[in-house]
Amino acid sequence: MKYISTPEEAHPIANVVFEFMRKHGFAVKIEKALDVNAPYTTTLTATKSRLNILFETQYQIHCDQSIKELALWLHSQRRYAELFIATHRLAHISWDIFRDLDRSGIGLILVDDKDTLEIERPPKNPALIISHDPTLRFGTYEKKVKTCMTKFNSPCSFISDKNPRRDAARDMCEIVEGLTEQLAIRAVKRKHITLTEKNITDQDWSGQIDTLRSQKACATGKSPIIDDPLKIDLHSFRGIRNLLDHKTSSHSQEIDRQQQLAERMMMGPRLIDRLVKLKCKI
Repeated sequence: MKYISTPEEAHPIANVVFEFMRKHGFAVKIEKALDVNAPYTTTLTATKSRLNILFETQYQIHCDQSIKELALWLHSQRRYAELFIATHRLAHISWDIFRDLDRSGIGLILVDDKDTLEIERPPKNPALIISHDPTLRFGTYEKKVKTCMTKFNSPCSFISDKNPRRDAARDMCEIVEGLTEQLAIRAVKRKHITLTEKNITDQDWSGQIDTLRSQKACATGKSPIIDDPLKIDLHSFRGIRNLLDHKTSSHSQEIDRQQQLAERMMMGPRLIDRLVKLKCKI
C-alpha cells in the first residue's frame, strides 16, 4: 500500500482500517476522492453496494476545517456515506474535538498496538437523517414523536452491531397504529360508526383503516372518517412492519431496508398530525 499525503506515523492505523474493511467485504481505495466535487480526500474510501465509508487516519487527532467541510458537503448532498476519523487509542482527545465530531456527525475509531479496532463514536449517515414539517402538531404525542425522531437520527454505523433505527421505526409504528384504533373507538362513542367498540378492537390494523374509510360502517347521514389519500398512506405506512420483521440476506438488501425505513419515518409525523386532528374533530 502506498500513501502520498497521509503522514507516515498514521500509516499503521490506516493499514489496520484497510484490512478490517477488506475482511468485511468492502472494496478499499487509498487517497481517492469520493467525488470530483468533494472538498477533501480522505486516507481511505471503503465501498460496498451503495455505501461509502470514508476514513481520515491521524496519529494525533485534529478535527480541522477541511474534514468539517467534507462532512458538511456529505450532508448537503445527502450522500449515503459515513465519515470517520481513525486514530491511536493513546491519542489525546480534547472535549473540543469530541464536540466538533458530534456536531459534524463524524465518527471516531480507535486503533491500538495489537491492531484492534474499536468504534468509539459512530457517525451519522446523511441519507438517513429525517425531519418533519415544523407546523405539524401532535398533541399529547409531541414528546413521543420527538423521541422517535431523535432515536432514528442517532449516530449509527453499518460496521456496528447497534442499530437504533429499527427500534425508532417500531415505536413510530406503534404510535400510528394506536392512534388509528383510538380514532375508530372515538367514532363509535360519538355514534359516527355503527360498530361496537369490541368490533373495533377485534380488528387488525388493516381492518381498522378500512373501517374508517367505509361508508357502510357509518351511521345514517355520516361520511367516512378518513378520505382515500389518507387510507392509502396509512396502508403504505403499515408496511413498515414487514421491513422490521423481514430478515435481509445481503448488504444491498439491508441498505434498501434502511432507506425504506427512513421514507416511512418521514410519513409518521404527518399521519400522526392528521389522526390527532381528526380525533379532536369528531
